[in-house]
Amino acid sequence: MIIDFLVKNAERFPNKQAIIVTDKTYTYSELANDVKCLSQLLENIGVQKKEHILILLDNSYEFVVTMFAVANLGAVLVPIATTMGDDAIEKAMLSSDIQYIIGLSNVMKQHAAKLKIILDSKKWITVGGKVLNSSVFQDIEKYRMKPYSLGKYDIDIRDPYILTMTSGSTGEPKPIIFSQETKINRAMLSAKELYGLTQDDVIIASSPMYHSLAQRLVLLPIMLGATSVLLKKFNPQVWLESVETYKVTFTILVASNLELLLLKLKDQNFNLDSLRTVVSSSALLKDDIKNKCIKQFNADFHEMYGASEIGTATNLSPFDNKNKVSSVGKPLTYVDLKIVDEKGEEVGPFTEGEIICKTLTKFVGYYKNEKATNESVKDGYFYTGDLGYVDHEGFLYFKGRKKDVINVGGTLVYPKDVEDVISKFDFVEECAVIGVEDIYFGEAVIAVIVPKKNVEFNLTKIKLECRKSLADFQQPMGYETIDTLPKNAMGKVMKFKLRKIFVGYDATKFLRKIMKV
Repeated sequence: MIIDFLVKNAERFPNKQAIIVTDKTYTYSELANDVKCLSQLLENIGVQKKEHILILLDNSYEFVVTMFAVANLGAVLVPIATTMGDDAIEKAMLSSDIQYIIGLSNVMKQHAAKLKIILDSKKWITVGGKVLNSSVFQDIEKYRMKPYSLGKYDIDIRDPYILTMTSGSTGEPKPIIFSQETKINRAMLSAKELYGLTQDDVIIASSPMYHSLAQRLVLLPIMLGATSVLLKKFNPQVWLESVETYKVTFTILVASNLELLLLKLKDQNFNLDSLRTVVSSSALLKDDIKNKCIKQFNADFHEMYGASEIGTATNLSPFDNKNKVSSVGKPLTYVDLKIVDEKGEEVGPFTEGEIICKTLTKFVGYYKNEKATNESVKDGYFYTGDLGYVDHEGFLYFKGRKKDVINVGGTLVYPKDVEDVISKFDFVEECAVIGVEDIYFGEAVIAVIVPKKNVEFNLTKIKLECRKSLADFQQPMGYETIDTLPKNAMGKVMKFKLRKIFVGYDATKFLRKIMKV
């Protein structure tokens, strides 16, 4: 069980730094004692094994204590973003069968009218002050002197532990079930096989804790007996200062954050000598950014491919990244990865198809959605909905989401092929290519571009380069500029939102006029 790791390391290293949050340090002994106290508070308000607890907390020490207390009781965490609106929170609660809530008092006050209709406030624990009839997190002090043993419950580590929402490429998130076994495997297998982490490491987490990446980056060091540095949110200045101050040795960052760090490092110098390993996750890095990261960070630089449902599936190691810079690496030893066609039959090297994976770190399933689970998992393989191909050495090349492929008059266009051409210009901050319904082609390609600030934007150059580098069916029929692309908390572009913005966009109006169609 997850709690066993904390108990063992609290006995081995009682005075060692377990977690650092906002310059405040908590030892293993302090963390274990707070987990004991919160476990008793949760029991006191009625929480039992397998019951579901909504978590409305930002990155914080309280979130960490909650993760371990809930694991200790065999209950289930359902973490969501504190910035969600009333309707989204209600939808999450109803779809996940919430029975208790632990949340920030200001967030709970904001949504109190809606929340109290769904769940009696006596089943709330609030951080930062009392709301209606809630208990408060500070009530754990009442249990400080009471004897209590962690790990006393008979818990099946294959039972649900966390329900997390998908990142939402379709706009309709589904609760994903992770067991304690899933979380242990994801943390320990990567620590041992890929990165050689030990109790001497200092690991920093800066992504939102309602997402599985930050959860892993917090659980991992505590399981190892190492030290975790938790940032409230990602800020390039604070991140770099924290690495320098706390001698951070390891991290996993989302691709968009790496780009922001590179910009900051252009203007300021930081001592990052302690960094031994940096991993890029959650979105594909552009080749030029990847090369800059390899050069900038004097550390082993890895890129990985994976999904919330399967965890990490491939790894591009420092030994590979010079010759295979466009790849996302080879499958891990415990991952069976295949590329299959529309019939589910495996295809050969350099043939594009859907990426499917069988792995020890696979999710349990979608909560109360057997149909969706059975559609996505067949013969033990998870069908990712992602497209790619492998070369003759088994390296994976990611091409994009299956749902994002554009069908132009019967010919398929992969958005990444077009995005790569447009994104190479210095005056382009970023670009997303989508398909819109079209009465002439069925679907038409449009390029949505974010111009770089304080640099002259030249659309003519982009069009000329597209005509030169792309086939006729790949040519964007429309070019639109936008201030920012809609993204989720992990930095992934939410193309379904872009498609909504451009519903009704007539991309071939001018072409049809010329052709008199």
